[in-house]
Amino acid sequence: QAPSGTNKMPSPASFDATSWLLFLAVLVNQSGRVMVPSLKTSVLADPDFGEPFAAVVGGLLSGVSIVCLGGKLLGAAFTDRLGGWLVLVTVFVMWLAATAGAIAAPTVDVFGYMWLLNSFAYTVTWGAAVQVVGAVYGEKERPAQLSKVASASRFGATLGNLFFGQLLSAGFAWRRVMMPMVPLQAALLLLCTYKYFTDSGLRASAAAAAAATPSAATRSKAKAAPAAEEASSPSALAAMASLDFWLMLLPKAMLFTYTQFFMNYIPQLLHASYGYDHGQAASLGGVAQGGSVIGLLVVGNMIYKGLAPGGKVKLVALLLAVCAAVPLALSLGPEVLPRPLVVPLAVLWGLAYALPFYIPPGEFAMQIGGKSATGLFSNLFDAAGFTFSALWNPWASSLAKDGDFRVVLLSQALFGALSLVAMPLCMHRQAARAASVKKVA
Repeated sequence: QAPSGTNKMPSPASFDATSWLLFLAVLVNQSGRVMVPSLKTSVLADPDFGEPFAAVVGGLLSGVSIVCLGGKLLGAAFTDRLGGWLVLVTVFVMWLAATAGAIAAPTVDVFGYMWLLNSFAYTVTWGAAVQVVGAVYGEKERPAQLSKVASASRFGATLGNLFFGQLLSAGFAWRRVMMPMVPLQAALLLLCTYKYFTDSGLRASAAAAAAATPSAATRSKAKAAPAAEEASSPSALAAMASLDFWLMLLPKAMLFTYTQFFMNYIPQLLHASYGYDHGQAASLGGVAQGGSVIGLLVVGNMIYKGLAPGGKVKLVALLLAVCAAVPLALSLGPEVLPRPLVVPLAVLWGLAYALPFYIPPGEFAMQIGGKSATGLFSNLFDAAGFTFSALWNPWASSLAKDGDFRVVLLSQALFGALSLVAMPLCMHRQAARAASVKKVA
């Protein structure tokens, strides 16, 4: 495998260990991310933890968003400098501490601190994965790799909700439900550590060989590549001052609340409004998140990547229109919407939002950041999302606590409508600019 920081692609016939390790790391990471939200209704029903947890859960959700924001800002500052694999090693060290601490937590306060550490570990993973994709893969391969890694995120959320829900339905206490995550996280820690050291060795060997026998062609290529990369990517400050940056950042921030809703509120909606028990609600929440897997693996990997720029804009616009329509329909509530329609509509919503949430912002970050600042822009987009969620979550939680999801769902419909205006416009402007550059060339 090519080390992080090179652009040498593996042979199509070979086993791409980098791609599959990234997939597994993001999958296990996201499964751990949904662990506490999946157990939330069970923890609330705990005779010892329930009442004090109910008193602080809204503040904890806001705290989770703030911790995630801090993680994204730190990730933006250090991911490109440290490299994605070293960040992932650190992530799984934190995961092990957070999961073991939550299992053994004697008080709600300790449980809350472990939830915050869990969230901090989760939050820097995506930027690290994008950094590795941007460093290892060429421009043509990046959309497919982004779709694969993003599908791991949604697949992990789906598996996590289903797995934890089934254990709850089988009668396991919420502490025991978390225990299987420990060996999985330990295995990923070992694999990412091995990958980091093997890539470091390959980089050192390549640097030593290049220094020992630098040909004229090698020297010319080494000088030309950074220059070309620099020429094709604007400076970070110039990019952040552009209209396109904000047209992509704002919908990314608003769509971020969808991840919060699917993770923190759909099981609660199914339990409070439609009468599903705790285990069923958690499992069906996983089914709803399964729509995101279809959206990335089928719509993203099989349809989106083969479209011309204009076709990509139209597809994203269609998906965002669905994102505006479905929560509007769900806001009608059980008085109007039959119970059998709720989960299929949630699956459709998950299918629709996944691609616009992951792929266009990731491509935009790579386009304007190049190899030196992809992690920076990827983490900045997510930081905006966590900031927005930190403001939205306490408000949504206060309404959901009383079983009132109508206004919360209307806010989701509004965010979809606003994203429908901004993101396709950004993509259209970027495509037009790229076409004009090709025409001049």
